[in-house]
Amino acid sequence: MSLYVVSLLSTLGGVAFAFLAGKFLGSGRRAKAGEFTGQAQSLIGAVLLSSFILLTGFQVAGGWSALSSARSRTYDESRALADTYWAAGGLAPADRARVRSLLRQYTTAVRTVEFPELAHGRTSPAAWQDLDRIRAAIGTASAATAPRQAARSAAQDSLATVYQTRTDRAAQAGGRMPGVTWYAMLVGGGLLIVFPALLGVAVTMRQLAALCCVGAAVAFAICLAAQLGNAFQRPLGVRATAFTLADRRFAQMDAEGFTVSAAPPP
Repeated sequence: MSLYVVSLLSTLGGVAFAFLAGKFLGSGRRAKAGEFTGQAQSLIGAVLLSSFILLTGFQVAGGWSALSSARSRTYDESRALADTYWAAGGLAPADRARVRSLLRQYTTAVRTVEFPELAHGRTSPAAWQDLDRIRAAIGTASAATAPRQAARSAAQDSLATVYQTRTDRAAQAGGRMPGVTWYAMLVGGGLLIVFPALLGVAVTMRQLAALCCVGAAVAFAICLAAQLGNAFQRPLGVRATAFTLADRRFAQMDAEGFTVSAAPPP
């Protein structure tokens, strides 16, 4: 099911919950009489609101930070792949063709196969194998001359960065916020919605409409935090744009014919 549909259903669920809570809890004797003083109502309401804001802010801020970090790391990996591709231009023709072909194969596998798996917290074993083949191909490349030795060393250094950023990406795909915070958010949000009904606010249809807006806002906040909880899940998660860029850089380097430099110019 599309996460957009999930967001809509969650918001409507918050509205329905608020309406039912206001309709049934707001019709009792205490709700009609308003037995709580204004100071008590303000204090309890402020505590509930601040608690929910604290929990939601923690989730959203943590999720957004993880999302930004994951996006940045994909571009770091893309840049390292381009550096490796460039450095491979200094290898012997046969080695150069093999390494560059494997780099294109790996980048395509990450973009088309692995990214859908990242949304479920998994990486692609095939992509890992492609990366290992690249390392083996570079390690066995001829280094009979000083320029070729420098090219191989530069390719190995850039590929080490690819391994590091890929490992970081795998960790971010499997990372999640503590489960207890979700239960706390649900309970806090529910109490925040039913609190006015318990104190006699939700009696008229106009007041019910206002309470429904509160329910919608609470449900949307929880749903937004949930969507930000997975850095690679649509619609807000990181996409494979960085690896599309890497493919374009490969094609650009092929078209420009740079095949002997060990590193790109500054």
